[in-house]
Amino acid sequence: MGVNGAIPKLPAKRGTYLRNCWYVAGWSDDLTDTPQAKVFLEEPVALFRDGDGVAKAIGGRCPHRFAALGDGAVIDGTLACPYHGLRFDGAGTCVHNPHLGDPPPKASVPAYPLVERYRLLWIWMGDAQKADPSLIPDFAWLDDPAWEAVRGITLAEGHYELYSDNILDLSHANFVHPALVASAFTQGERKFWQDETHAYSRYTQQNDYISPALAGVLGVEGRKQDFFGEVTWHAPANLFFDYRAGEPGTAVEDMTALLSLHAFTPETPDTTHYVWATSRDYALGDAEFSAGLHAALSFAFEHEDLPVIRDAHRLMAGQDFWELEPLVLNGDGGGVRARRLLKKMMKAEAEDA
Repeated sequence: MGVNGAIPKLPAKRGTYLRNCWYVAGWSDDLTDTPQAKVFLEEPVALFRDGDGVAKAIGGRCPHRFAALGDGAVIDGTLACPYHGLRFDGAGTCVHNPHLGDPPPKASVPAYPLVERYRLLWIWMGDAQKADPSLIPDFAWLDDPAWEAVRGITLAEGHYELYSDNILDLSHANFVHPALVASAFTQGERKFWQDETHAYSRYTQQNDYISPALAGVLGVEGRKQDFFGEVTWHAPANLFFDYRAGEPGTAVEDMTALLSLHAFTPETPDTTHYVWATSRDYALGDAEFSAGLHAALSFAFEHEDLPVIRDAHRLMAGQDFWELEPLVLNGDGGGVRARRLLKKMMKAEAEDA
């Protein structure tokens, strides 16, 4: 859906995306008996549950008069168009014509592989024959009862790669998030590396004070800590942030951890579906703690990060990121690697098509 809650205006000239990969389409339990009208990678998509409750994703534009199928209703396990009542099954085939005659020949829409895993909906927008669920990134902690998550979803203005840059570069915290200021983000040790499909950023600092807000969340106010923060970028834009702190000398695996998901699925070149979650393995069942954590994170993401990225996107005025010759600072190693990897993967996919 667009920023104002409607289908966004789609540009005539399409952007370029990696298609043979898994994108997050939303939270699984948000898809109920009511279908959803979405746009992913500039493609209209309708999400619904069939008669067995199985989540389905089909093309969201009716082939008759191009209405949004996701604005329709589920009837007998099929999705009915809100305009003239044609019904489509989970394979995208028109199976019912309420007007005189059988369904028109070739009355169908695309069907997209959709998998429910880790409480998320994962959609494959490319060649369905290549859709391999084993390629879905591991966010098993979202399903683990030993961890409790707060979460959110929003539609953000700005190109999705700018949002990946933001998470891979922890140094921005000292300037965008007043409650998160810590020397570890600008003066700590940094390491950046990559493999064939991942980019990594790691920030560490020993025996120092961590951010006041995070010290409060972890219950270590006024005590120096060892800090460990590592971000893993899974192509094309699903990121895992492993934040840990512990008493000086504590092994990383024994530190108190906050595990976060940041998934960015492009709607258009100008808008991005942002799905996030942060999980902890302490204060389980503490509703007041969860509410406070959710409020703090929502504010940081939606009222601090998003306005900066939105305005940067607007000021780029549709120009290519690299053609603008951006300065590269020593905190940009993760983002630069992710951008180059993604460009390489899109080129290989286009050559293989």
